[in-house]
Amino acid sequence: MEAPKELEGHRYVGDKRTQKVYDLETCTDEEVIKDICEAKAYATFGPDELREARNRGYKLASCS
Repeated sequence: MEAPKELEGHRYVGDKRTQKVYDLETCTDEEVIKDICEAKAYATFGPDELREARNRGYKLASCS
């Protein structure tokens, strides 16, 4: 999926409400990401790696 403008340049995006992280390169459910962006409930990570998201307590979500 194509990343929304506010998430350009990021691969992993977290949902602060659920503590789940989504991989934008493999996510096919655009509604999930759109909902996170509209609620302004997203987190990005530096470095932009799954390991960093997990260090912050996020769990990888399936996004199909």
